[in-house]
Amino acid sequence: MIQKNLISALVGLTAMVLLMGLLGYLYEDQLTLATTWVVERIGFVGLMAILMVTDTLVTPFPPDILLVVVANSPLAENWPVYVGLLSMVSVLAGMTGYSIGRWLGHLQWTQRLFGDFKQEHRDFTSKYAFWAVALGAVTPLPYSVTCWTAGVLGARWTTVLAASVLFRIPRFFLYYWLLSTAGGFFSVK
Repeated sequence: MIQKNLISALVGLTAMVLLMGLLGYLYEDQLTLATTWVVERIGFVGLMAILMVTDTLVTPFPPDILLVVVANSPLAENWPVYVGLLSMVSVLAGMTGYSIGRWLGHLQWTQRLFGDFKQEHRDFTSKYAFWAVALGAVTPLPYSVTCWTAGVLGARWTTVLAASVLFRIPRFFLYYWLLSTAGGFFSVK
């Protein structure tokens, strides 16, 4: 099952990078105008606020869109700083989601929903929480859902933080590199 999920995630990632590269190549001028407009209107602090909300709450908004904004705007000149800050905000958002999950784990309806699972599979949860969060941190799977679930199921906060720092931050840099160079794959120059 894990191998199947990893293969699906890699196929999804490859398809996303190819699609973003093709769209970036076909609509390069429009993309640059749109992303520059976004940065001029809300600024980088606005981008960080969007990421904080979308990576804390369960939303269909992937953080990769913000990396596209950075790559195709004047922010690209200092991209390591901006990508680094976005990755740290993402980790903070994941830990906030984890805290929300911990709080929800104490509610009666949540305990009824997860209660049997928690008792029967506590060792499983402890053993694989790191890798579940790591998988959510690097793949297109929702990172926020992974962090919330880790909180509800009582994973240790240090485990969630370690997986987030070790995998979420490098993921932002890798995805940025993939997104910013994908257009070159379609270039005829």
